[in-house]
Amino acid sequence: MTIREMIMDVVTRRERQAFVVDAITSREITYGEFHRQACALAAELRRRGVRKGDRIGVMVPNCCELAVLYFACIYLGAVIVPINPALSKGDVQFILASCNPALIVASVSCTDAIKGFHGKVLGLVTAQEATKDSNGPDQIKIDVLGETRDFVPLETADGEDLVVIMYTSGTSAKPKGLAHKLGPMFRNAAAFASSQGIDQDSRFYLTLSMAYMGGLYNLLVLPFLCGASVVVDHVFDARSSLHFWDKAKNNKVNALWLAPTVLSILLRMDRGRAGEEFCRSSVRHAFVGFAPLPLKVRDEFEARYGVRLVENYGLSETLFVTARSEGVPSGPGYVGEVLPGLAVRIVGDEGEPVAPGMDGEVQILTPDLMAGYLNADGGLLEMDASVWFPTGDVGRLDDRGSLFITGRKKDLIIRGGVNISPAAIEEALMHLHGIADVAVVSIPHELYGEDIVAVLKLDPGVELESMLDSVVAHAKLHLAQHQQPARYIAIDELPRTANGKVQKARIRDLVAEKLQVGSASTLRTQATESAGASR
Repeated sequence: MTIREMIMDVVTRRERQAFVVDAITSREITYGEFHRQACALAAELRRRGVRKGDRIGVMVPNCCELAVLYFACIYLGAVIVPINPALSKGDVQFILASCNPALIVASVSCTDAIKGFHGKVLGLVTAQEATKDSNGPDQIKIDVLGETRDFVPLETADGEDLVVIMYTSGTSAKPKGLAHKLGPMFRNAAAFASSQGIDQDSRFYLTLSMAYMGGLYNLLVLPFLCGASVVVDHVFDARSSLHFWDKAKNNKVNALWLAPTVLSILLRMDRGRAGEEFCRSSVRHAFVGFAPLPLKVRDEFEARYGVRLVENYGLSETLFVTARSEGVPSGPGYVGEVLPGLAVRIVGDEGEPVAPGMDGEVQILTPDLMAGYLNADGGLLEMDASVWFPTGDVGRLDDRGSLFITGRKKDLIIRGGVNISPAAIEEALMHLHGIADVAVVSIPHELYGEDIVAVLKLDPGVELESMLDSVVAHAKLHLAQHQQPARYIAIDELPRTANGKVQKARIRDLVAEKLQVGSASTLRTQATESAGASR
């Protein structure tokens, strides 16, 4: 089945069923209407000069219109370049200079600012922004576009066509652009959905940013290929957590895809019983990804809401790699079994394969590997899918072939010649009452080479000075001697990427500044420090 046949088959079978639903108004758009809107918008973009292979910068917040725009680009063969509207001006400029799009489509409120960076900007009128004046020549309103009869969606589509250039949120420095092809993306989504029993009866709650793979791929493309439906809402934050379960219930959601930070916020902010009752009665799937899931958070959430959290493993570069199997006992770091057609191996420092149960770098062999990274000139540094891809993650495979992720290679601490996993220390400290979050990093040490610092986010009202003795005693009880942190620092909030990953590089900088690492005496003394940080 060709790419076009695959999409048209879904549209034909599900024509009268809902695909996207506005979380605020509960307005439903059927597959048939969504398809007609995407065709009309694609035809309008073509009329304005967009051609197959052109890069289209897209800077629109989560909304149903954004979903239509993404599929219009797919139908036209244009390459989607999502840009998070929440990014800084400098990062937006960097992305536009890097990818050099033929056109930028932005929400009306963003167009004036974007015009300073690019000469060709088109405003997309969304339901939230629609006004009497939102019908200028440089604006498009999807629901007034006429039906087109001369546009053939995906007329020359090929599995090797580029479909998206995604700029990763990055744990440091500038965002990095990587490209994916249409065929591998569709194949990978179908394989994961099949392994997890995702079908046309699944209704997802889309609260992740559609400017990243979680929102675009996991919660839009994948559900479409399954004939499922998607409730589109604003990006999740602490304020939206107050109405999260009400919206999910009112819109008949039965499938969740959440980041660990979202789970933590819901546990902290949810004061009622509605979410607990809703999850137990209605939620069929509760997927978790994008960042490591602490056991403490997983256990608390599962116990309170009565759902089984399903972890998986994948990267922006590789898409899905593993999926959790039914009946397989889980443990710390368990992320499932390798999907059909893919292979995973664990290698040592010299690249040699290690025995089952031994930690090493996770490498992946996948036909769904990204097409490549963008270079400084906007060209594509192509990747070879027949070569093992080094992930930079540390993990192990057990005798059954189940994969466990235990840390990041670059985060590994080498103290006195002994390799120490920060993840193991973080997991142990997370179980102490009063600690809400933990990040463990290294600092230089004149004798051991590196030493260990635990950066703690404490529960509201808790002071590190008052519980430091308990923290030290807990660490001595649950960690080996070589794993004991030399310092503990309290922090208001751990800096994270848009996908919820802790930015270890920023934390190291903060620790170095607070401890004035150049002074050896500060490294030998354990004391209480406090620091503030914002996201």
